[in-house]
Amino acid sequence: MTDLLESLNPVQREAVQHTEGPLLILSVAGSGKTRVITHRIAYLIRHHGVSPLDILAVTFTNKAAEEMKTRLENLIGEKSQLLWASTFHSSCARILRREIHHLDYDRSFSIYDTTDQQTVIKELIKTLQLSLNSPGAALSEISRAKSDFVSPEEYVKRAEGFFEASVAQIYPMYQDLLRQNNALDFDDLIKLTVELFAANPSVLEYYQDKFRYILVDEYQDTNRGQYLLVHALAQKHQNICVVGDDDQSIYSFRGADINNILDFEKDYPKTKVLHLEKNYRSPQNILDAANAVISNNQKRKEKELISFNKKIEGNPVTCYKADDERDEADYVVQQIRGWRAHGVKYGACVIFYRINAQSRSFEDALRDANIPYQIVGGIRFYDRMEVKDIMAYMRMIVNPADTVSIKRVINVPRRGIGVATVQKIEDFAYDEGIPLFEAIQRVGEVSTLNNGAKNKVRAFAKLIASFHPDDPPTRTAEDLLDRTDYLRVLRSEGTIEAQSREENLREFISAVAEYEESETEPTLAGFLEKITLSSDIDSMEDKSDLVTMMTLHSAKGLEFGITFMVGMEQGLLPHQRSFNSKAELEEERRLCYVGLTRGQSQAYLTHARQRRLFRDIDSCFPSHFIGEITEDLLEHGSTDRLPKTRPVIDNIRRQSPDLLEPPNASLRDIEYIPPRLRDQEVFHEAPRRSVVSTYDPDEPDFEDDVSFPYDVGDVVFHAKFGRGKVTAIDGRGFDMRITVRFERGSEKTLAAAYARLQRVG
Repeated sequence: MTDLLESLNPVQREAVQHTEGPLLILSVAGSGKTRVITHRIAYLIRHHGVSPLDILAVTFTNKAAEEMKTRLENLIGEKSQLLWASTFHSSCARILRREIHHLDYDRSFSIYDTTDQQTVIKELIKTLQLSLNSPGAALSEISRAKSDFVSPEEYVKRAEGFFEASVAQIYPMYQDLLRQNNALDFDDLIKLTVELFAANPSVLEYYQDKFRYILVDEYQDTNRGQYLLVHALAQKHQNICVVGDDDQSIYSFRGADINNILDFEKDYPKTKVLHLEKNYRSPQNILDAANAVISNNQKRKEKELISFNKKIEGNPVTCYKADDERDEADYVVQQIRGWRAHGVKYGACVIFYRINAQSRSFEDALRDANIPYQIVGGIRFYDRMEVKDIMAYMRMIVNPADTVSIKRVINVPRRGIGVATVQKIEDFAYDEGIPLFEAIQRVGEVSTLNNGAKNKVRAFAKLIASFHPDDPPTRTAEDLLDRTDYLRVLRSEGTIEAQSREENLREFISAVAEYEESETEPTLAGFLEKITLSSDIDSMEDKSDLVTMMTLHSAKGLEFGITFMVGMEQGLLPHQRSFNSKAELEEERRLCYVGLTRGQSQAYLTHARQRRLFRDIDSCFPSHFIGEITEDLLEHGSTDRLPKTRPVIDNIRRQSPDLLEPPNASLRDIEYIPPRLRDQEVFHEAPRRSVVSTYDPDEPDFEDDVSFPYDVGDVVFHAKFGRGKVTAIDGRGFDMRITVRFERGSEKTLAAAYARLQRVG
């Protein structure tokens, strides 16, 4: 066991060797908690002879689960394939695929993602004729109710005010529709598993004996359903190890309950508590700033961030006071360009903001400076229209009861089956008390349809019936693109947009093929389940030369060489919603703490004297979180200089040498776009290949030529505004501006160099 333990510090080693009974590991940011979890599992298997089949390890993202599996494979080899190491949702989906018949569901159930859920909610709002403008808000409210195990009936009784009264009408019908479609949403996966265990003691006992050892990562993020799930599974053997940090509990809006970790010792009186306080990520000055902020919270367990090597030199946290949001963005870009000139790749830099609306000024500044970037949380690849269409076909093949998927593609691509035809088939299904797809198969009995409409519906039914859920996923995906005529129709459009969609579908086929190659028993249902359960962070591009932009809520679990926390103002961070709630204010402070502890080498805090977030320009005041950091830990930023470069570069080299250019590399000089173009209306359609949206000026389609051959009268296509006709041209080269009257009725003046207009006639 020496080789397994020798790389651990004394507290980590104690955590690994404590194998029996409940264990609470309070793990501060950057303290190597994943190493502890994986080494503990390996120790159980190699030293105590525990079967991998007896171990359950759960976390919150597929990325974290995959990292855990990779490390375990390095430690214990092929045995790692036998244990369950997955997310809460994936674990529950796996249990329900086997056991859901106990709850009168079919095992072929679909899992609806957020887009599918909103489709259902929108239909219900329309059916109920509710004047509710935000389906997303209604969906969030239903999700909160489910997480708290509030049934539709209970919610109806509790509802107060207009919004809750509207949700009280939607919630029962929403749940009924899911049931009719043999579908579950994310909250159902947890909720139904808990209900399954409560209603079937023999099933619960089977899984209690199966999982004699349970490990839970990020325990501070668990909600009530996840807490009940873990609590039920651990009751018999009590061999439960949870790892987390109450100071990083930032997801109460998703139902996470900080009390789950704070009260763990009450739930398990024989708990051993260990503190992992040694941070392997940041120099002590950044940690001191984080400690100074978080120590002001009262609802927390005492702990302190300590650098593993206090001799590592670090700079004070840089604080910059900007005139406005544009000056703030320009300062951040100047600093990034300065680090780039010293050989630090763009991928070492991240911009954190509290709300998505803050990203706009930074996108503008990065584009002006020709700096490539990615936005985590942009349009998900699997949420693109064409990808969702093909996945809907796949879902129908696996689960013919999936009404949402049927209605999405019954006339995609167009096959002459209009809304009126679908409504008549739905009416027939309702009258007969049968699923929609069965009604489609029996379309000959629908007396309200003419023979032409019936024949088109029959052809659709025959097409779907020609596929089988057990066929190889890649072959099914390729056949769908061919036999539905989806690709042929796209190619016939002959537009840039259609070409982009075809490229996305090719990428989709690649994704299916990669899944098929990576699984021992790949299935169509398995692929759909994996994709539906993925998250934004799971798909973040690992591309070394992109600046990353994201909200602070997306930051946890990540690390970057140089961090910019922007908009550090009262009303933004802390958010104005927290001003009247002590609990919410403490969560905002935890959010600040999370942002500070992402930095490996250099941390920046920026704020502005005034800011235009929507229409109004408001005076701003620095966040009082900045005031909680003592002056000796801060230095004031300047537009004409960087902080000391050597400690930053040395720290990046120590942790992430791939984020530095080789010493003899010739660095490309990145020029700003001329300021005269800054205020012109320019739209860049950023290529989006995954969950992140990216802009990369080195992509082949970026226009480097200064010659833009347009004439008045040309018909052009614009990615945002569509087709239009050139009505006027002013200037030449980079100064050229083109006025276009678009078919949708608007007239725009665009900078030719950056508008990416495509001549189509």
